[in-house]
Parts: sequence; structure tokens; C-alpha cells
Amino acid sequence: MNMHGKYTSQVIDMGFEQQLVHKTFYETLVEAGERDVVSALGDIFFTAHRDGADLSSIRFAQGEVYFHRRDYEAAIFKWEQVHHDDLRPWAQKNIADSYYELGRLELAEELYRSIETESETLHAEIILRLFSLYRELGENAKADDMIKRGVTLYPDYPNMTEWARAFFEEQGDWESAVELALGEAMRTSARRWADILTGYVEQGHARTMAPARFSRCLALLYETDRVKFERLVQALWNGYRDGDLYFSWLAEWNRLYDELSIGRDYDWKRIPGLLGEAYAGLMKGPYRLKELVEVVPPLVKSWVSLADGPETAVAAAALLAWSEKFPEAFEEETVNDAAKRLVHAKRQAGEAGVSLFEEIADWAEEQRAGSHFRFRWFVRQLSDSRTHFVLVAGASRHERLAFLRTLVGEAALAAPSAPVLAWRNGGEMEVAKISDDQFTVFSSIDEFQQATGGRGSRFSDDAVIECTAPFSLVPQGIVLLDIGPLGGRASSDHEALVSFSLADSILFLLNGEDPFSSADEQLMLQLRERAPSAPMYVLLPPGDGMVDEEETARIVEEVEAHVRTIVPEANVMVYSPHAPSRKQQQALVGWLEEMRRCVSPVRREEAILTTIRQFIAHLFRQRAEAESRLAELVVWKKEMAAKLSGAIHQLGDLQEEKTAKTAKSFHTVLAEMRGELLTAIPDLLRSMADLVSEDSDFSRLHLELNDKANERLRAYLDEEALPKLRRAMEQWIAATEDEFNECQVFLHEMGEGFNAMFGQERLKLECDFRLLADWRRDTDRLINGVQIDKVNVFLRRTPSQLLLKGAGKLLGAFAQNKAMLAQKYKQFIQTQDYAEVVEAIIQQLLLPFEWFAKSLERDVTQFFHAPLTALDETLKRLELEIAAQEGELKHMRKNPEAYRDPLVLFGIRLRQCEQLAQAASAAVQLRQDENNPIGSV
Repeated sequence: MNMHGKYTSQVIDMGFEQQLVHKTFYETLVEAGERDVVSALGDIFFTAHRDGADLSSIRFAQGEVYFHRRDYEAAIFKWEQVHHDDLRPWAQKNIADSYYELGRLELAEELYRSIETESETLHAEIILRLFSLYRELGENAKADDMIKRGVTLYPDYPNMTEWARAFFEEQGDWESAVELALGEAMRTSARRWADILTGYVEQGHARTMAPARFSRCLALLYETDRVKFERLVQALWNGYRDGDLYFSWLAEWNRLYDELSIGRDYDWKRIPGLLGEAYAGLMKGPYRLKELVEVVPPLVKSWVSLADGPETAVAAAALLAWSEKFPEAFEEETVNDAAKRLVHAKRQAGEAGVSLFEEIADWAEEQRAGSHFRFRWFVRQLSDSRTHFVLVAGASRHERLAFLRTLVGEAALAAPSAPVLAWRNGGEMEVAKISDDQFTVFSSIDEFQQATGGRGSRFSDDAVIECTAPFSLVPQGIVLLDIGPLGGRASSDHEALVSFSLADSILFLLNGEDPFSSADEQLMLQLRERAPSAPMYVLLPPGDGMVDEEETARIVEEVEAHVRTIVPEANVMVYSPHAPSRKQQQALVGWLEEMRRCVSPVRREEAILTTIRQFIAHLFRQRAEAESRLAELVVWKKEMAAKLSGAIHQLGDLQEEKTAKTAKSFHTVLAEMRGELLTAIPDLLRSMADLVSEDSDFSRLHLELNDKANERLRAYLDEEALPKLRRAMEQWIAATEDEFNECQVFLHEMGEGFNAMFGQERLKLECDFRLLADWRRDTDRLINGVQIDKVNVFLRRTPSQLLLKGAGKLLGAFAQNKAMLAQKYKQFIQTQDYAEVVEAIIQQLLLPFEWFAKSLERDVTQFFHAPLTALDETLKRLELEIAAQEGELKHMRKNPEAYRDPLVLFGIRLRQCEQLAQAASAAVQLRQDENNPIGSV
């Protein structure tokens, strides 16, 4: 083979691609260990040139050597001379590498992108070089696009995925990093990538990714590596918890559980605990029931199948509780399997009931549904194993209280009308009144009775009265309990009957006149049904037939036999409820001591759960009642608002009427005074003619008459007109005061009516009577301050007055003319028109009162201002209350699930506790039967 053939065969051998990548192709042309590679390649070049062979491969090799020696320009020159089809793309790539090293990055990018090749290796190399170039240019978006293309096309190419991972982590692009690890874990099945993926998830970098993206990987790990499968499940669970995609993850887990048929063929270390935590979180979280119904049933199914140890019982109880509420969500086989697991599972000891109650009570307070002191008291009592409640039942309440009086004295009469009474032997006297909304403690019975209204007072249905005192006949730890409605006419849902769950034992007091009557028998049956495990002790009052001990023993035996047909283990004792003998009291105390030693933890737990069920029912009922009350209250307040609005209009009309009437009566006073002045003053002036005689000095008569007229006018005003005006004003004010008093009486009645309807002192409609004092002061000031200027009566410049005045001066000296002048003066005075004079006087006298009249409307408005303001402000407050309560009612009706769903979930959790308690009780009974096989038979 000639040299040309040798070179060609070497070039087209694809095994050389890795040498081309690392630029070590030249090593195939020179001898191994050659020290002067440049000279050796020069010799080969001249030999090939002489032989006429293709020189491309030699020039390509020379370019590599120059590149390694960082003679990039010489390398570029050599690679530009390469024309061989196989080496040409590699030469172009190497030229671009040279420009990259020279820092001419834009030219390098252009050259890289211009290369066309079918070689996957070269294509992958170009991608990596462009990725590095873009990173150096700071063009991270292009770098991201390039490395993702490389991972997609050549994931197995050396360093491709590692460079991608490092770049994504450096950029904080965790979604791309997770996608890379997820893809590589599924593509390669490599444990390393599964660990990387799990690490990302554990660091919280997958919270926003759809859970379904991990399903294929989880399925693969389930088949290949259960440890890594469980670790990734845990990481995903913790990552999605409390996030927006949590329910999507739960749905995906439920689907995977069914699809992969996950079972107990593997000892799961983490998943059962995750399922239990998830269930507890869902039941306590802020989730709607319709959301939970979709995910919880399949979740508890997987929990039951994977749980182990004590957790199995909890899981099985949860499934059974949910199956009772949503039977359509479970197959019969699944329910039966859970029931079997519950029976045989180990159980954890704990106070699940108390904890659940506290959660419900705290939730109720957050919902502003009340503090529920009564239920809290019940649960606290039931949690105290040192206390034993003895329910006193039977007979009439009067008889029961008489019996209790023999044990606790006058304390038995502390609150005979309270629905529930309890007496406890203690160190100091204390009476507690407990209801849903209040817990009040009194230091003595007297203080309690004074605060509650005495012995005859009535208490609400939810009231419990607890009396603690040193009762010598009541053993320490014993609490005597009396429930008023028990056996009476009260309905079965009476609030007081909630306290029945307290009863650890029952002390049944038979009717002394008719022992074990049908009423006693029926009540005993009811008690046995309500408390099948509570021991019953029966007291038989001595009757007429008990004449001696033998007869008494026979009657007791007969009654006891009858009682034991209902309560097989019951005991009967003769006891006089009104006047027991010392022997009877000692025997009774012995019974109480016996009861005190028997407190069943199982029964107490069941009683707590019963109380919780009653509490939940109470909250449901309370909500319905609250909504009904709120709706009624809104309607009532709207009616009250309409009445207030009507009252405001009515008062406005009254104000308008009184304003008009007051002004009219005042103007009437002024009009009457004006009329009197119009009559009296002209008459008074005409009477001035009597002062004219023949002896008068006619030259000065007009002056004298004018002075006398003003004197008489002043006297008339001071002695007649003004006193009359004063009396008229006083009468006007008195009449107006009567009117105003009538208005005030009307407003008082109106206010009392509204306050009675409101049930509180909301309105105080008091008018401003200071107005009348102001009027009296102002009218007195106006009357006392009247100043009438001197009136020109006879000195006016009218023609007639001028004529008389001139004639008097001219003819007055002649005696024969005096008679004629006197006659003319008299005639003039008597016929003169005094209207102008009268009007001038009236103006001076009455004008201030006219101004006073203009302020009457303002004054009367001020008189009614306070009542109108009170009504208006009350109406505005009421309208605000209506708006707020309508909003609350709308919210209650629009979003009933916000209140209902938590209670339903509490009910399911309660049923779960009941399932566990019942299983525990059954286990106890089973152990007792095993220890006492004869008795069990």
C-alpha cells in the first residue's frame, strides 16, 4: 500500500474520533516516543507531497501540534488547508477553538454554528463548546438552551449531563435540575441519579412540579430499589405537604398504591408513618369535606394495609369511622379486613378523648360559639380518676332532695330548681354555678342565693350547681349527683341529661308508698339502657308491712328479686329517706365507700366520648339556633328601625305643629295688644279736649297739650298696657309650657316603649326646658326695657294744627275770641286722626317682640333637638347593626361548610376514638373471660 492509501484509511476510521476530539490525531502519523514531532511531520509532508498524495491529514495533524504549542495562527493556517471531506468539519471546529482561545468569541461562535456534519461526536463537541462560549459571554439563556439541546440529543456523551447539572445548580434553575435528574434516573436506572433527584426534592426544589411527573420514576424505583423508592416518597410527601399541590400528590399516591399493588411484601420503614401523619394533618387542617372525601378513603385504605404495630389499630379505626360516614367509598371486603385488624391489633394507651374534646372546645371558641364551661367541667370531672359520681335517681325530686338532706344537710336545698345538682365532700364551703357561658364561684350558700335570687329562682336548662363542703357522711372522692329532668316529663334531649354521662354508679330510691311501681320499673329500664355498665344500688323506704326484721327481710328479698330481673347485680337496702337510723346511715356510707373503690377507666373513656358526641350535637344545634335567632333578630331590628323612623317623622310633625302653634299664639298676643293700643290711645288723646277752656293761654296751648298728652301716654303704658302685656306673655309662656309638658310626657312614653322593646335603656328622650326660662328672661327684659320717645301729638305741621296755632297767637289776646277758640280747639282735638301717632307708639312698644317672634322657630327646634338626635342616632346605630348582622347571616348561609365541615370531621375522629375504645373494652372482656372460663360459660 502506498503512503496515500495509508493516510486515507486512517482518516476514515471512525475509531479516531476521540483522537480528533482531544487533538491527538497527529500521534497516528508519527512514531511513538518521537521527540521532534514538528520535524517528523515535516518529513512526512514532503514525502507525501513528492508522492502526490492528499496532504489534508498531514496538515490537520500539524495544526494540532501548533494548537498544543499555543501557536494558534499557525494552527489556523494549517487547518484552513484541510479539504478532505471527513476532516474538513473537524478542522473548522478546531479553527473555531483557536479563535476561542484567542478571545475572538464572536468569530468562534459564527464558525461553530456554520459547521455541517453527520458526526454525533463532533455535533456534541460543538454543543459543549458553544455552551462554554455563551457562559463566558454571560449569555445564560443561550447557554441554557444549548446544554438542554445537548442533554436531549446526546445524554451519554461524556460530561454532558454533569455540565448541565452544574450549570443548573449554579443558576439556581432547580426545576431544570430536577427535570434532568428525573430524566436521567429513569433513562439510566442509575442509583446515583435517584439519590441526586431525592436530594433535590428533600431540599424543597420540587414543590411546584406536578406530582404526576414523578410517577414513572417511582414505579421504576418500586421495581428496582424499594429503599430509594421509600426515600423519594418521603421526600415528595414532605415537600408537597402544606403546599398548593398537596392534594394532587395525595391523589397521585392513591393512584400509585393501586397501580403498583403496594403491599406488605416489604418491611416499610417510612411510608406507614407518612400515611398516619398525613391523615392526622388532613383531619385537623383547614380543608373542606368535599376535598377530603376525594383523597382520604383511599389514603386510609393504604394506611391500613401498610401499618404495623399499635398504628394498625388507629388506621383500622379511621377506616371504619370513614366507612360509616361514606359507605359508598369503601368495598365491603376492605371494611371487614379493617375490622379484623382492629380486633387483633395492639393498642396505644392515651387520653385521645380528652385531647379531642380540647380541640373541639378551642375551635368552638375561635368560632365565637361560646366558652362551654359546662362541657369543660364534665370532661375535667371524667378525667379525674379520684372522683366517683353517684347518681341519685328514682322517686320524685322532692323525695330525692329529702334523702340527700340526710347526707348533706341544708346544702340539699341550695338550688332545688337547678337542672343538675352536685355535692362534693371538701375542706371549705364553695358553691359553683356552671353553665355554657359562665363559671361563677360563691363562698357560701347565702351569697349564692342572694346572687341567684333565692331558693325559688329558676335556672337555665344548662345550669349545673356544684356545692363543696365538709359533709361528714359523704366519703372523700364521692360526688352525689341529682339530675332534675331524669325520669320526669322533660324531653329526652333536655340539656340537663348531658350530665348523665358523669354517673359511675346509680343509687336508686324507690317510692315508699308503692315500692317498685311501674314508674320505678320503667325508669330503671331507662337507666340500664343509658348506663349498662354502671353498678346500681337500690334504697327501699320502710313501709307499713315492715313490722319486724323477718318481714322486712322477706320484703327486701322480694323487691331484690324483682329488681334483679332488670339489673342482675343490683343490691337492695332498707333506708328511710326522711329520718334514717344510724345503722342505715352507716350501711349507706359503706355502700358509698364500696362505690368509691370502683372507677372503670374504660367506662370513663366511653363517658368522655359520649360527652364529646353530645357536645358536637350541641354545637350543631347551637349553630342552627344561632342562625335562626340571628335571622329573627334582623327581622326584629328592621321592624324596630321602621318604628324608629316612624317616630322620627312623628316627632318632626309634632315639632312643626308646636312651632306653628307657639308662633301663632304669640302673634295673637301681639295682635290683641296692638288692637287695644289702637283703641285706647286715640281715646286717651281725644280726652285731652277736657283740658281746653276759655282761660287757656292759646298762644302756648299746643305746647301744653302736647306735654300733657305724653304724660298721659306714659302713664297709660306703665300702668295699663305694659302690665297687661306682661300678664299676656306669662300666660303665653305658661300655655306653651303645658304644651311642652304634654310633648315631654309623650316622648317619655315613647322612650319607655322603645326601651321595653329593646330590653335595655337605649333611648332617653329629654327636651330642653331651659328654653322657657330663657323666654321668661327675654320677655321681662323687653317689657322692662320699653323706652317710648316723646311723641309729637299736637305739634305736627298739619294744616289744621298750623291754623289753630296761628289763630291762638293772633286772637288769643282778645277776650271775645277765646270762647270761639276754645270751642275750635276742642273740636280739633276730638276729630283729629291719631293713627300716625298710635303707629309710632306701637312700633316702639311691639317691634322688639316682633323680632323675638322670629326666633321662635329656632327655639322650638332646639327644644326638640335632643330627642330627635337621640332617635336619629339610635336609628343609625340600629341600621349599622342590621347591616353587620345581615352580612354575618349571609356568610353563615353562603358558607355553612366553614362551620359544618369541621364538626363532621370531629365526628369522624370521635367515631374513630369510639372504635378504639370499643375494641379495648372487648379486649378487656375477652381477657376476663379467659381468666374466668367458668364464669364466661
